[in-house]
Amino acid sequence: MEGYRTIVALLGATLLWMICSSNALLCYTCSYTWGSPDDSCIVKPKLQTNCTKKYCTIVRQELVHEHGKVATFLRGCEDKLDEYNSVVTDSTYKTYYRSCISELCNDSDGKQPIASGDPNVGAASNMIIKGKPRN
Repeated sequence: MEGYRTIVALLGATLLWMICSSNALLCYTCSYTWGSPDDSCIVKPKLQTNCTKKYCTIVRQELVHEHGKVATFLRGCEDKLDEYNSVVTDSTYKTYYRSCISELCNDSDGKQPIASGDPNVGAASNMIIKGKPRN
């Protein structure tokens, strides 16, 4: 009886692992910080991760006063997005936020938006506005 329970537990754990891994999204994951001798994260990412998150992402941060000079660069995966395919500029940085939902889609330099394939990403909720009453 003990052997039977062990087999059932192993089968259950295997099934759970298969379900979780089938929902995984393969994304590039790496980081670069200004001054680092290895810029492969920006130009040719290698590390791939099975993420259990919804989006593959890129965050590219450039120095404003040194046009195009990358301060930080991150490839990863997220469940929720604060920014979706947008560019935010302040007095120090120009930050590109990019996201997508297909395998290894976060492979660009981060300057151009990534086509996500999800028409609902970034969509605002609908609002009903009361109109003019009928006569």
